[in-house]
Amino acid sequence: MFSYRHSFHAGNHADVLKHITQIALLNSLKQKDKPFSYIDTHAGAGIYDLTSEEANKTGEHELGIGRTIHREFRSELVNQYVELSQTFYTDNLYPGSPMIAHQESRVSDKIHLMEWHNTEIGHLKRNLAKFDNVSVHHRDGFEGLLALLPPKPARGLVLIDPPYERIEEYQFVIDGVKKAIKKWPHGIFAIWYPLIIGSKNRAPKLLEGLADIPCKSQFVVEMQVSSDQAERGMYGSGMCVINPPWRSDEVLAEALEELTPVLQEQNAGQWRLNWSVTES
Repeated sequence: MFSYRHSFHAGNHADVLKHITQIALLNSLKQKDKPFSYIDTHAGAGIYDLTSEEANKTGEHELGIGRTIHREFRSELVNQYVELSQTFYTDNLYPGSPMIAHQESRVSDKIHLMEWHNTEIGHLKRNLAKFDNVSVHHRDGFEGLLALLPPKPARGLVLIDPPYERIEEYQFVIDGVKKAIKKWPHGIFAIWYPLIIGSKNRAPKLLEGLADIPCKSQFVVEMQVSSDQAERGMYGSGMCVINPPWRSDEVLAEALEELTPVLQEQNAGQWRLNWSVTES
């Protein structure tokens, strides 16, 4: 149940999409002087060594951050992501979502990080617990999320990105978000999910369940980097954003217009951004 280690996949194309989305949402929150809360339900280690045995075994980062790190883009959002990543990449490291949240937060903002994996929690504590505005919790992310809501400060973002090793996790996400939004109806929720080839692709059912959750608005952004007709594997990923800030869809669309051709394989890249719930 707790075997997933993100070190095999850190810095891949899915991380690129997830982290530019995270930064876009944090940018929106920082437009106001008021502090915000950030909650990460599946935080992982916080920082990843790209020279580790796990990273070298897959080499996935070479096709993700490795393709963007030395480029300059028109999109301010992508350049911001690249510049943040460069400060770690020079030491062969990649920042996970907890470190990105810390880098993009202010002293008055509160960061709550949850991790249930017995090995990863040790790395997370060493990497992030030293910062005054960061709290690290060794607990189940969904249980911890409900315990923290509504947070103080009362505005903010939840990032949910479970490994989806088991089919049941898709329903856990739907049920967890449904309960969480009842306790925090104005919070921003960003849910990552994989696009998997064949019958194992549960993304449509997940999005159907999330679209049924009462909320102000909701959009889905997906990036495909390889063919969905291959024999196996993850050909892309997506983010479902509930209660998105104004213009966050526009800056993400600009970013993906540039990123997809850079990250695609054999000209199979494409992206989409669709609103599943709009304000009435």
